[in-house]
Formats: sequence, C-alpha cells, structure tokens
Amino acid sequence: MRLSREKVVYLSHLIIDQLEKDPEVTLKEEKNTVRNHIVDVILNQLAKDEEMEEIARQRIRSMKKKIVEGSRDWDILFWKFYQEELDRLSQIKE
Repeated sequence: MRLSREKVVYLSHLIIDQLEKDPEVTLKEEKNTVRNHIVDVILNQLAKDEEMEEIARQRIRSMKKKIVEGSRDWDILFWKFYQEELDRLSQIKE
C-alpha cells in the first residue's frame, strides 16, 4: 500500500500525540525531532516494502508460464514470493 508523504506526516502527528498522553513516556528529544524520525522510519519501511513487491512481480514475470496480473494464480504467487522476500530479509537481520 502506497501512502503519500502527507499521510505519513499525519500518522506521525497521531503517534506523537499518543506518546505525549502516555504518562510512562518521556521524550528525550524535541517533539518535532522525534516526529521527523518517525516519518523517516515509516518512509524507509514503505520503500523496503515497495522493493519487495517489485521483486515478487519480477519473479512472476520471469516465469515461463505467463500469469495474468490480478488473477487468483498471480495473487497466490505474489504473496508467496513477497513472504519469501520478507523471510529472507528477516534472516539477514538476525
């Protein structure tokens, strides 16, 4: 799912608002600095997700049998390849 920068910024404001309401949370940086970091983290994760989606699409396109995007077979393969990429990345982080 693609989110615009404006939506990500809006989400960061919601997150900061909730953090400020929590009595157990103390921000060690300025509110705006933390919010900007939240935006960066979300945008970086969205970019990684897009990369994994593109890898899954490329794997489907490279198959000998042509699979029509949007078909049930395509959806099954897409999520299978996407999950494999997620698993591969989680193994790298360990």
